[in-house]
Amino acid sequence: MAIRFYDEALVNKIQKWLPEESNLRILKPEETQRLFKNNADLRNDKPMTLPFFALSRKTRIRITNTNKKPMSFDGMKVFCYDNEGNIVNKDTMVKLNAVPMEIEYQLDVYTKELAEADEYMRNLYFNFINYPNVEITIPYNDCKLKHESTVYISNDVEDTSDIPERLVPGEFTRYTFSLTIDNAYLFSVPIKKNLLVSNVSLEIKSNEKDVDEISTIVDSEI
Repeated sequence: MAIRFYDEALVNKIQKWLPEESNLRILKPEETQRLFKNNADLRNDKPMTLPFFALSRKTRIRITNTNKKPMSFDGMKVFCYDNEGNIVNKDTMVKLNAVPMEIEYQLDVYTKELAEADEYMRNLYFNFINYPNVEITIPYNDCKLKHESTVYISNDVEDTSDIPERLVPGEFTRYTFSLTIDNAYLFSVPIKKNLLVSNVSLEIKSNEKDVDEISTIVDSEI
C-alpha cells in the first residue's frame, strides 16, 4: 500500500533529533515482547542499552475517502524528474492520482531515569510542534516526485513503565505518545504521452457580407 514510504520518512525525521548513539527501532503493533527478545538476541542476553526509542504503526490505516473523484483517476499532470531535479522527458508526463488516508503511530521512549525521559519528551514535543512536516519520494515509474505531509502529535503523554518486561520497579521508565499523519495519500502514477501539434496552417476568407470565415487545418501527432 506504499505505507512504508511514510514509515521510513518518519524514522529518518526522528533519528535526526536523537543522540547519535541512540537506538531507534520500527516495530509492528503490539510487539513489546518481541522488542525485548530481539534486543536480548542481538546483545547475547546482555541488558538493553538505554535510552531506547521504539516507533510502531498502529493496526488501523484509515482510507478517508473511498468514493471515485477526479483526484483518484484524473489527477494532476506532472513531469518526471531525475536525481538532479531535471525533467527526464518533456514529451512524456505522468498523471498523479491519489487516494487520501490517515496513518497513526506510537512512539515509546525508554530511559533509565524519569528525569531523562522527561527531557526527551520535552525536546520531541517542541520539535514536532515547530517542524511537523515529513517528505516522501514517490518512486513509481522512476519519476522521483515529492510529497509533503504533516505529522500531528497527540495531546496526551502516558507513563507506560508498568509493563510485564519491567522485572523490578524503577528498572526503566517508558513514556508513550501518539503521532498521526492525516494528509497522507496512496499514489498511482500512470504515464501519459503529450499531444504534439504541428504543421498548422491558417486561411482567412471574407464572404460577400464581410464576415470572416476562418478555416484551420491541423495535423496532430501523438
